[in-house]
Amino acid sequence: MTDPSSASASEPALTRGPLAGVTVLDLTRVLAGPYCTMVLADLGARVIKVERPGDGDDSRGYGPFLAGESAYFGSLNRGKESIALDLKDEADRALFERLLAEADVLVENYRPGTMERLGYGAAKLRQRFPRLVYAAVSGFGQTGPYAARPAYDMIVQAMGGIMSVTGQAGETPVRVGTSVGDITAGLFTAIGIVSALFDRARTGRGETVDVAMLDCQVAILENAIARFAATGQVPGPLGARHPSITPFEMFRAADDFLVVAAGNDQMFQTLCDLLGRRDLAGDPRFASNDARTDHQQDLKREIEKVLATRPAAEWIEACVARGIPAARINTVDKVLADPHVNARDMVATAYLANGEALTVAGNPIKLGGRMGGTRRAGVPVLDGDRSRILAGLGRAGRRSRWRRLCGQVGGKLGGKLGGWLAGYGRGRAGRP
Repeated sequence: MTDPSSASASEPALTRGPLAGVTVLDLTRVLAGPYCTMVLADLGARVIKVERPGDGDDSRGYGPFLAGESAYFGSLNRGKESIALDLKDEADRALFERLLAEADVLVENYRPGTMERLGYGAAKLRQRFPRLVYAAVSGFGQTGPYAARPAYDMIVQAMGGIMSVTGQAGETPVRVGTSVGDITAGLFTAIGIVSALFDRARTGRGETVDVAMLDCQVAILENAIARFAATGQVPGPLGARHPSITPFEMFRAADDFLVVAAGNDQMFQTLCDLLGRRDLAGDPRFASNDARTDHQQDLKREIEKVLATRPAAEWIEACVARGIPAARINTVDKVLADPHVNARDMVATAYLANGEALTVAGNPIKLGGRMGGTRRAGVPVLDGDRSRILAGLGRAGRRSRWRRLCGQVGGKLGGKLGGWLAGYGRGRAGRP
């Protein structure tokens, strides 16, 4: 772990987050792994992306492009450093092992067995680098009958059940509009890494984090599993409505669609008052949430008769004023222009290697105001940070050994000085 105080003063303040001082070796490509390491970088970790010489990460070739640079790659890899290493080349392996000696975390998303064949499997690295957190994100995990299978996002969306509950009833299954198979795996891997780092602070030893994209899809099936377990009925697609809360769906107003989510009986009664249809609240078909869900289509027809008399914006304003959640269905351009989204620093800018400004999503994790800001660190050129990375080798290791020594001495000394030394050893330096 490197010294957070050594960060360059020219770096944006947002990089000095809670993971400042943590060094991550990123061997991942395309989406699930890079999304994980992007989250870690946004939280302040130093991420060194180890890429294949020549072409680098496959996603450098994915469109859309801005003046020849991949916006896809840039959106996921801003804030990282790049070095190109061939892990089958002896000289590059030697450099990689020097990086391993100073890293806190290694993240890879190869198919299981690949790292073992390279001589860098988790068990072998654990013997040489006992403090290393080794994280592997793959389609099906390191164990189980499907472990060796290849996978992409849509494969695990299909196998994990989420496509079977997405779309309109009676129609063909639909892929979720974003790559939730990759993104959820990236998020769960980041959680696993942070948990392993926390555990290492107590035990002094790293852990292996094994995350499967398929597992993550099962984990986010949410109440589809509970509904099947409780009723024995296989859930299917329901369109734009909630399976067990009503009214909680998309409706058509005079000019546009809107979503209204009356999540309890009181909200439903308030909605009936707003619509001028108190009779609906007294109708036995709609007297309870279960009854409303059983008669969802009947209720939707009655509600839409009234909503059709005014524009969606007026209904949304009236609902929100009465404490009923309601919203327009925004397109991406409207999301990026939304004043609240911008006030929360969720529209940010990163710069590609060619100087082109790239609009990216901001960091949704706000920690005491430290993690905001609308400027993200730049996108790395393939192998563009080699000189700086190699020049820094050895310094971090010396700092880490010095900190551990201070921690050991401080623990034995006790008292004010001993407490300060112990705190310095844990990376919390202050004045004695």
